[in-house]
Amino acid sequence: MMHSHILQYINQHFKVKLILCLSVIIIVCSLVTGYASYRINLNMFESEISKQYLKTSEQTIEQIGFKIQDVYRITDFVFFHPLVEQIVQGTHAQPADGVSEAYRDFMLERNLADILLPLKNETPQIRAIYIVDLQGHNMYYSQSNASIQVRFPEFYEQVKKGMPTTSAEIVWQRMKIPDSSEPSGDKSSIVAARLLKSTKQQTAYGMIILVIDEAFLGNSLEPLMAGRTTGAYIYDQYNRLLYSREPQDTAAFEPKLEKREGSFIQHNNGEDYLFVKSVHEPRSFTLVSGISLTDIKAKGRNIYHLALISGLVSVILMAVSVYIFSAKLLRPLQVLVKAMQRVREGNLRVIIPKTSSDEFAFLSDSFNTMIANIQSLIQEVYISKLSEKEAELKALQAQLNPHFLHNALNSIYWKIMLLYDDVETASLVTSLSDLLKYSLAPVTTPSTLKDELAQIRNYITIQEARHGDELNVSIESDEELADCPMQRLLMQPLVENVFVHAFRDQTTDKRLLIRAYRHETDLRIEIQDNGCGMDSGMIHKILDEQTMYDERRERESIGVRNVVRRIYLVHGEPYGLDIRRLRPGTLIRLTLPYEAYYAKEGAAASDTNSSGGG
Repeated sequence: MMHSHILQYINQHFKVKLILCLSVIIIVCSLVTGYASYRINLNMFESEISKQYLKTSEQTIEQIGFKIQDVYRITDFVFFHPLVEQIVQGTHAQPADGVSEAYRDFMLERNLADILLPLKNETPQIRAIYIVDLQGHNMYYSQSNASIQVRFPEFYEQVKKGMPTTSAEIVWQRMKIPDSSEPSGDKSSIVAARLLKSTKQQTAYGMIILVIDEAFLGNSLEPLMAGRTTGAYIYDQYNRLLYSREPQDTAAFEPKLEKREGSFIQHNNGEDYLFVKSVHEPRSFTLVSGISLTDIKAKGRNIYHLALISGLVSVILMAVSVYIFSAKLLRPLQVLVKAMQRVREGNLRVIIPKTSSDEFAFLSDSFNTMIANIQSLIQEVYISKLSEKEAELKALQAQLNPHFLHNALNSIYWKIMLLYDDVETASLVTSLSDLLKYSLAPVTTPSTLKDELAQIRNYITIQEARHGDELNVSIESDEELADCPMQRLLMQPLVENVFVHAFRDQTTDKRLLIRAYRHETDLRIEIQDNGCGMDSGMIHKILDEQTMYDERRERESIGVRNVVRRIYLVHGEPYGLDIRRLRPGTLIRLTLPYEAYYAKEGAAASDTNSSGGG
């Protein structure tokens, strides 16, 4: 109840409506401008941070690339050294005479150690170097930490299983290495393995395996781990995650690896994260790192809230201002409203004085002019009422004239039959009377094919009296189609068109064939004559519903076009009218629905007949 009173109060006071409308406008504008400022600042912050973070990421991947190149340099030294291949393959040869296999293996391992001695101190993060043959037998090892406890060939098979290719590229893996110094017994390390191939035959003869401390890659990620970093992820040349570093006090997630480089944003648990992707092109290593955009969005939301608060303050100031100044500004409107109330009570002598020259003055002048016009119209209404009654009587009389003509024709028929016994003339009068009665009914009145053909026969009877024996008309129709409903007066304009145009210059042998038959679910009616025929231009104009005139251009010829239009409005496609030129003559084919139209209109017709009979 309270709600309805409030709405009624608002509807009755323009001042309240004005305040509400302005308040809505200001609030909407504040929302739009605040959101626009929020998005602009957010995009600006994201763009700037993205540039800085991407630059740091590129510097980091460059440092990682240098370390990767060092590993390649170490393995290249072993790969291309000719004595390494001889020593590894020599372990499978027969020892020289007088030399035991143990002594031979000892000498080969010492020679291999002399070759690889310079590599021991190259990279302090390399915890162990192993050279094995293809059976996984360890030919050489150098460990900077004796706590590493790997077994061959099991360790070799484990490394080999993670190598997706047989090329001489280094394959990087992150593995758990048995380590006695760790409480868990394992230590996560990076394993770099490379097949050793003969430089001549390009056949593999062994493998070099490097066990590298994770600090080898992790130390380079320090610049990226500041702030709200979600983590840094390094992928090898096969896009496999090689190393990841995530903050301990922050929930992290591995991003979806995008195909393109640069920055991209991903969503996780309702928050947005900015990730940057950098690629070390020489070795196809990829670094992906991300930061949370929560702080940036928080600053943007502060701007948005500030805009909303300013909008609310503007609404309050606006409401106070409108309330104070509206009394003076809207006083002419109040005078106009009071004057309209007096007019509604019946006082037509109200005049509003002109107190300004603005739009309210125009309304006042218009109101005074309207009152004067109303008084003048009231004086004229009595005369117009008399004129309307006279016009109504004339209209009723004009409406009765066609029915009077029909009744007069019936009287003439009986006079001819009773006084003169002229059956032929009486038949013409009957045909004309029935035709007139049929045409007087509204075009929407239901009809059937039998009724349409009956009126066509009445029309033919009149034409036969005019043309005599030179006219030969044949009407054919299947019995099952007699009660098929169809629109009223569809065939009459077409048949009339034959006598007006097709037979206009023909004096003998005038033949007209009207045939109705059923084709599948369609009702087809063909009207064929042997007259002068239509040219293609005329047929095109009729079917395109273009405006046509008779030869004297005295009136628009609308008979055929009316039929086309009525069929289209009631039935639509694919029903309609088709005209074909014959030699001689013309064939006009009407295509109408049979079953669907019968089901719909037949029921309506039966209902109409039932109601009319009651």
